[in-house]
Amino acid sequence: MTSSGQTMSWDAITSVNGTPTRANSLRTLMIKASSFLTELKRRKVFRVAAAYAVVSWLLIQAASIFLPTFDAPQCMMKAVVVFLALGFILSAILSWIFDITPQGIKRTADISSDEAVDIVRQLEARARQEFVRGYLYALLYAGLGDKTKAIDYLKHEYLNHSDFNPADIRVDAMLEGLGGDPRFEALAERPH
Repeated sequence: MTSSGQTMSWDAITSVNGTPTRANSLRTLMIKASSFLTELKRRKVFRVAAAYAVVSWLLIQAASIFLPTFDAPQCMMKAVVVFLALGFILSAILSWIFDITPQGIKRTADISSDEAVDIVRQLEARARQEFVRGYLYALLYAGLGDKTKAIDYLKHEYLNHSDFNPADIRVDAMLEGLGGDPRFEALAERPH
């Protein structure tokens, strides 16, 4: 307990000069890394990287067979490997920026608010046909920046006594934006 009677949170501890402690910076780093990996998946960079690695390996195997057959100098094999390595970087950048769709190659955009509304409608329609956890709604609304609805769905999930541990919501990177809200903090401190 602090002198003011409030409970002390380990997340609120800073060093003497006011900079964040190592635990806070590590947590922030983990949250940012998780968000970055999620964005890599959404933009399909992993798929492109895996496909490029397979094709590159096949090209290196073919070059190791055909270049000696045609008495090519040794530097040609090195050039093929360097060219493929540089191409890997270029393909990763292009897969981040562009997306191949049925309508052709288009620039990958951030999810617009119109698309987000459509996602919410699809989830609500699905909820009418089958059970959809309130936690999914909470994640969706937290991502849209609607703290009130996100926390309401988290409370609903808690009150339904489902397999929901309130302590776990503190470490969920998708709910990072809710931290600091008194209702969220109160929910996170409730017993399981």
